[in-house]
Amino acid sequence: MKMKLFVLPIVLISGGVFAQEPLQPNILGELNLSSRVEEVKEYHGEVRDLKILAPTLAPEEIDRAVLNKLMQEIADNPKITEERLGVSSEQIDDIFITISNAKSFINNNEMANVRAMCNAWNSSNFRDDKRTQEAIDAYKTRDQFTKNFIAKYYRLVLFDIESLLHPSEQEKFNAYMNDRRRRMATSGTRSWGSVVENIKSGRDAVNFHCRVNRDK
Repeated sequence: MKMKLFVLPIVLISGGVFAQEPLQPNILGELNLSSRVEEVKEYHGEVRDLKILAPTLAPEEIDRAVLNKLMQEIADNPKITEERLGVSSEQIDDIFITISNAKSFINNNEMANVRAMCNAWNSSNFRDDKRTQEAIDAYKTRDQFTKNFIAKYYRLVLFDIESLLHPSEQEKFNAYMNDRRRRMATSGTRSWGSVVENIKSGRDAVNFHCRVNRDK
């Protein structure tokens, strides 16, 4: 009797497995992902571009975002931030002023990016998507120039902050920065500027910003 009770669940489980096996080829045969993707893209008779909500922070923007976050932490809880960094109240004030001055000095220069995009659009000899792509490329080239400048500038800001610290404090500050860089890089924080990640979003940006020769 004990033997039968022990064997019965195995028989039932095995029977369930064997009963499902004939269904697997049918299920897999009916599921054609590639064709379904094309059906979705061509819904209502037109191929649709992937919709990009917004680009996330580029590597060149990380230090700036982390330092601005640090400035906010100092403003909200200066004592806690002092303890976290292991610095004095005078040093935390100096760090705050350094970051604040940097934030007020630097800007994203989005107008220059848009101007480059619209100039490329207005002077282009292409039409339709090729024309849009040329405008997008001009925007991205100018935008990358700005990001490179910001990254270099904030390296100088970090150098100024580190010059306020003793070697042991610098070690703690660097550990803080590295931890916050990792967090910021995976936070999904939106990058600044126009969304020009593909033809559709680029077309929307051109239609919004570029008023001249739109129908060329």
